[in-house]
Amino acid sequence: MTSISEEPSSVIDIRKNRLRSNLLLELFQSGDTSINKMARLFHASIPSATAIVNELIREGWMIETGTGPARAGRPPVLYGLNPHKYLTLIMDINRHETQLVIFDLKNQLVVKRQIDLKLDDTSTFLNSLLTETDNFLEDHDIRQDRLWGIGISMPGLINTQYGVNQTYLSLTKPGEPLANRIQEHFQRPICLINDTRATTIGEHRFGLAKEKSHVLTINSDWGIGLGILLNGEVFNGASGYAGELGHIQVRPDGMLCHCGKIGCLDTVVSAMALIRQAQDGIKAGRVSILPQMVQGDIEALHTHHVIEAAHAGDEFSIDLLSNVGTELGKGLATAVHLFNPEIIIVSGVLADAGPFISNPIEQAINKYCLSDFKSSLSIRISQLGTKARLLGTQAHLFEHLIVKEFA
Repeated sequence: MTSISEEPSSVIDIRKNRLRSNLLLELFQSGDTSINKMARLFHASIPSATAIVNELIREGWMIETGTGPARAGRPPVLYGLNPHKYLTLIMDINRHETQLVIFDLKNQLVVKRQIDLKLDDTSTFLNSLLTETDNFLEDHDIRQDRLWGIGISMPGLINTQYGVNQTYLSLTKPGEPLANRIQEHFQRPICLINDTRATTIGEHRFGLAKEKSHVLTINSDWGIGLGILLNGEVFNGASGYAGELGHIQVRPDGMLCHCGKIGCLDTVVSAMALIRQAQDGIKAGRVSILPQMVQGDIEALHTHHVIEAAHAGDEFSIDLLSNVGTELGKGLATAVHLFNPEIIIVSGVLADAGPFISNPIEQAINKYCLSDFKSSLSIRISQLGTKARLLGTQAHLFEHLIVKEFA
């Protein structure tokens, strides 16, 4: 039993650890700062802030990074995270390829590798992923004890609490959470997150959604995902599945979706749908430079071919992107009415189309949304691109680990 005399010191320790974790989170998100600014930010005295900084320096979490601009007198000393304290590993998995990325604690990319490993719902995929990752770490002489943790972003219905991807259950044995399987292999903490949710976090911490409270991010990739930021917090839903915009029905008599339903938005506006429509149009005799770009092998068409052709003035490719953008805008109009965002950020592989995709989205929203919802709404193409997903996964991992470290 804890005595009464011990309680005050326990409360002080809890408060100090909370300040320590909040300070490291602030440095992670905003960069180097001075002790005076830290004290103001966390409503602490300068001696208290100095003591905490000195502790974190002794423990290897922080370092002195230089001096800042001075209004008058001596320039303030700046402090930041020690990038060499730990490394993190990010596994960025999708249905087209997989990226392995090492970050330091200041979000600097140390090394990355793109591997030709497409997400497939089999144990073979996971075994290949673990083998490729082992080789990646060995090739760059990165020991497992240098890794603070591993963040994994991937598509699917992901329950982050239990580390389960309900869409890809065959990656592991029945009843074995994916996160547990990977954690057993590497003996490091694991954070599993949906790719669209990771993109939303990345945009909120480092991109166009920074300092905004109500945001939708549309991940126009091999499927369509919707990230939702409400009151400055990522909205997950009861089980972590919120935002599956790609599986609302838009064509009752449409195509069979990979989810087993008919006429989902994914079958009309995803990257795979775009490629299928391009192939069908060429087979039907549409004039285009696309066949030349793939030496006549239209089965080799990729989204970047359509986007490049559109930028080159190919009318057929421009029409394809316009149709996809219009249908996507119709779906987003429903989300706008539900969540009343201040900005919609377009990300994913189709975002490379720029105005060819964003303009028809905006026109459809203007057409199908009530005017009051449009007056303060902007549609923007992500400036971070795919980096938003990597940075979001890194931020999600960092925030989870730092809270755990100072619990």
